Amino acid sequence: MPNKIEGEEAMEMFKLVKASGMLPARIEELLPMQFIGTKALKYARDILNDPNVTLYMTEAQRKTALRDGQDAGDWLLSVEAKIGEQIINQPTHQIEKATNKTPPPHTKRPDGVTQNMSKIARTIFRNPEIVEKVKAQARENEDIPTKTAVIAEVRYQNEKKRRVQAEVTKKKNRTIIAVEQLQYISALDKCIHYLPQKPPKDWDNNALKEATAKAKIIIKRLEVFNG
Repeated sequence: MPNKIEGEEAMEMFKLVKASGMLPARIEELLPMQFIGTKALKYARDILNDPNVTLYMTEAQRKTALRDGQDAGDWLLSVEAKIGEQIINQPTHQIEKATNKTPPPHTKRPDGVTQNMSKIARTIFRNPEIVEKVKAQARENEDIPTKTAVIAEVRYQNEKKRRVQAEVTKKKNRTIIAVEQLQYISALDKCIHYLPQKPPKDWDNNALKEATAKAKIIIKRLEVFNG
């Protein structure tokens, strides 16, 4: 795929490929499509963000440009998801598929796929609900869906889950602490209830020795309350 391809040409190529309605299975064939989609997406965004261009566009032309950009964004996310799926399903990535973790450094990535590209594609593939949410929000807000928006939403949702889990853990710990406190107070109540206010006056040596040892244990355990 030539690097000098122009945005307008990329958009026309994207429309032709999209019209076929098919995505190839092999990464070697998906990467050129990713390149075309990225160029087409940038072309649409540049047009819509350039006031010198939009100033002379009719509303119909603006909507057409927006629709082309949205279609390119949707299609590019599908290509990214397909790349992520193929990477995960490679035999060399079975450990990653099983553990949902980044593969070890020696794991071979497909030719032409950088570590960052692989990470983004796998994230997009693993979060189809978020992808659809980003697409819907883009349509609603007259914007173009991008992989950057998907990654940002994934990070937000992960952070949200982390905070919820942290709060659940915090509440659980507070519950455990409260239960332990109640159990301790209950044990103290039992000691007060069963232990006479005054010890017997007369002791034999063995009984006094045993009582003294146990009393010292109780006193030792209650030292925290001396202050």
